[in-house]
Amino acid sequence: MLRRKTADFGPTDSTPMLAGPGRDRPPRILWGVAAFALVTAGMLAMTLAWFRTEALRSGGELTQALAHVIAEQTTRSLGAVDVRMQLAAHELREMEAAGPLDEERVRERLRHSLEGVPFVRNLWVVDPKGTILFWSMAGHADFSVADREYFRAHVDHPQSGFYVGRVVRSRVTREGIMVVSRAVRGPDGRVQRVMAAAIEPPHIQAEWRELDLATNGVIALFHTSGQAMMRSPPMPQALGLDFSNLPLFTHYLPSGPAGSFRNHGVLDGVERLYAWRVLPAYPELVVLAGSPVAQLLADWRRFAWLTGGLWSLAVLAATILGRQLQRQAQRRRRMERRFGELAQAMPQIVFITNAAGTVEFVNERWFEATGRPVASVLGAPWEELAHPEDSRRVAQERAAGVPEGQPVQVEMRLRYRDGSDRWQLVRAVPNRNEHGELVSWYGTATDVHDLKVAQEQLQRQADILRMTANLARLGSWTFDVASRTLSWSDEAAAILDFPPDRRAGLDELIAGLDERDRGPFEAAVRRTLEDGLPFDAEFRMTTPRGRRVYVHSVGRPVRDAAGAVVRVEGATQDIAPLMDLVEQVRELNATLEQRIEQRTRELQQQEALFRTLASEAPLPIWTVDPQGHLTFISRAWYDLVGGAPPEWLGDDWQKLVHPDDMAASTQEWARCRREGRAFRGTRRIRARDGTYHTTTYQASPVRGDDGRIAFWVGVDTDITDLMAQETALRLANEQLEAYSYSVSHDLQSPLQRIGAFAQLLQQELAGQEGTRAGHFLRRIRANVEEMVQLVQGLLSLARVTQAELVRGRIDLSSLATEILQRLKADAPDRQVHWQVEPGLHVTGDVRLMRSVMENLLGNAWKFTSGTPEARIVVGGCVARGEFFVRDNGAGFDMAHAGKLFGPFQRLHRQDEFPGTGIGLATVARAIARHGGRVWGEGEPGRGATLWFTMPVPG
Repeated sequence: MLRRKTADFGPTDSTPMLAGPGRDRPPRILWGVAAFALVTAGMLAMTLAWFRTEALRSGGELTQALAHVIAEQTTRSLGAVDVRMQLAAHELREMEAAGPLDEERVRERLRHSLEGVPFVRNLWVVDPKGTILFWSMAGHADFSVADREYFRAHVDHPQSGFYVGRVVRSRVTREGIMVVSRAVRGPDGRVQRVMAAAIEPPHIQAEWRELDLATNGVIALFHTSGQAMMRSPPMPQALGLDFSNLPLFTHYLPSGPAGSFRNHGVLDGVERLYAWRVLPAYPELVVLAGSPVAQLLADWRRFAWLTGGLWSLAVLAATILGRQLQRQAQRRRRMERRFGELAQAMPQIVFITNAAGTVEFVNERWFEATGRPVASVLGAPWEELAHPEDSRRVAQERAAGVPEGQPVQVEMRLRYRDGSDRWQLVRAVPNRNEHGELVSWYGTATDVHDLKVAQEQLQRQADILRMTANLARLGSWTFDVASRTLSWSDEAAAILDFPPDRRAGLDELIAGLDERDRGPFEAAVRRTLEDGLPFDAEFRMTTPRGRRVYVHSVGRPVRDAAGAVVRVEGATQDIAPLMDLVEQVRELNATLEQRIEQRTRELQQQEALFRTLASEAPLPIWTVDPQGHLTFISRAWYDLVGGAPPEWLGDDWQKLVHPDDMAASTQEWARCRREGRAFRGTRRIRARDGTYHTTTYQASPVRGDDGRIAFWVGVDTDITDLMAQETALRLANEQLEAYSYSVSHDLQSPLQRIGAFAQLLQQELAGQEGTRAGHFLRRIRANVEEMVQLVQGLLSLARVTQAELVRGRIDLSSLATEILQRLKADAPDRQVHWQVEPGLHVTGDVRLMRSVMENLLGNAWKFTSGTPEARIVVGGCVARGEFFVRDNGAGFDMAHAGKLFGPFQRLHRQDEFPGTGIGLATVARAIARHGGRVWGEGEPGRGATLWFTMPVPG
């Protein structure tokens, strides 16, 4: 009879058969470690090189952006100086027309012109011979500057405009200054005056220091001749020096107006990534920004050190592991020798077969039992060594165990040297390599012939008892005190799902008991073994097959001659059908208790998490119970109002609320509490400094599993500073708009009178239109009309800013079509092809949107007047809220796109396209009031597209 069992011992991995094909592998692991180190080192080096390149590329882009910002800032600063000089020249002409120039009045006027430009030290006026006539500084200046470059540039070059000179030493302060100048020319083009201004580099360098420069970062302004004009960080000794031999001027600048390169600093030797940019409006100036390479690569170096360290640790760990595997191989060979010695010393027959069952080793016990030499059985299948009647059965059951690879136990007869056939209990365990492949079987054959014969005699007697026990679900068992092992009948084994021919330890049985029955069971065992009392216990357990059973077991102790208990004999009966219902009820109660406990722990964890997050939040967070009492306040609350936890909990916090806000807050809370909804509002709270801070608060209800509100969670936001800033900004805007409207309105009356008198004078001069007086009169009337248009534009701009918005749905397509039809009717001789996309709808004020479309379409109509095949298109995307007006007219240079929507900004001459420069400024303000933005795209001679965004209907 063949039975498969779990062997009493595991496979011995130290034998030659167990090692199998993989026995020589461990020494080769060191070669694998070396290969791993080389491959990973290469990959790591490539990765670090790529990251280094990316770090430098990103740093270069940031440096170029910095150079662009500095170029724009410097352009604006120089532009502001140019405007002030032109304004001062215009005011001098007006003063000169009114009478002789007074030096003090001129000085005061020059000083007034310098307000708002702190980086300009002095503004002076030079006559055509180079003598300083007036300046803004105290004292009289009459020395000559005829030799100065900023003066000679206008005398020697009649077409020169705004001139930026190189750094020079002031004759007054002896400090380095940058002089800019502009010539005032007469109708014949000769220089009448030269306006000059001294710019102090430290002021502009101070503005540069506000930029985010890295440590050792540098910003410099150079003249294209190579002279250093400004530098941050400041280095006074470098200003005015000639650096024309630097690569910037010899190699990079000739290649283009902007770019970047890498080099070491001439003054400090620091390696940097440099980006240069020529100022578009002032091409004689170039900005240079440099970011230190060391700082750009700082993060990369830290990453490289970290990854290199991790790689070194990995290689070290692999090396140590390889050494351990090598030592293990050596130990395996030593254990193989010991196994051979142990096999020969065992009293049983010990054998080894390969995976197919062919004998490869058998010990000397084989010869002692069978009388046949060991060499005669090597190479033969094991089943051929058995009795002819058992060999087929042994082969079949051994083959059945091979696919599963489980230990096999089989009984077979073996022919001994005396000619008798004796029963053997053969146990074999599989041996697998590291890949899980079956490579051999290890087995023993134990003589069990006498036991087999006795077992057959007892079997006949046990069959009768078994039938009786099956009917009563009753089985017997015996417990041996000395070995603490249990043996049982087949019926008892069936009840407990234990193999009937196997003994088990008492601890193994106790391990399967339910936790609640384990203590009473062990107490009953102690009473039987120590006091000799009968054993009687009911217990529940999980059998080895996973089945739940409920049994009643009784037993009596058996004593030896000395009266000591040597064993206990008893019986076990299955009472599960009687106890199933009670057990199910108990399990259900236990499950419910566990779920309640788990839910309680989860709620406690969530509460702890909430308190931690709320305490660290920057805004005051609080909780209110259903009765309105504060139960929790975060740390930010105490930072605002003062005090320390648990102060202000309960109702004490109400002392901090302003008395005028308490009633409204209480009423809102009562209403939201009744309706079960979130409540919010604004209130004033007394802060720790004694002043009242205005906060907005909002609290939402948190409901329990039963749907009832357990508490509210709220947060306060301090808006005191925000409200103060908003009030100041609104007041400033109102004052500015009122001033603009008042100035524009007050200008209309004198202009109307001038126009009326000019018309009367023209009537008096009837018939003299060709004279100089008629020419001057026409010029006066034209300028008056232009001034009236400017005033009306300012009034329109003020109305756009001040008008109250009345929002509604606007059909932009219909509005554009109506305006284009009116323009066509006013100019029937013009051939303009126009197209309006249908379905363009926006949400806004219809009056302002009509003004927007009239200005945009009027501009398109005007700037296509010189185009043979004029085209105007109105379109957009409602889904994105973007719309455009496109034409193929005169267009504009994108370099001046920033001036497009400024008041009085014109990109074309008055004689080319008349206008005031107010229309697009009106468009920009109207769109901004609706929360949108406006921008333009164009190209000279190829038209323009003006884009704007607007809210669209939901």
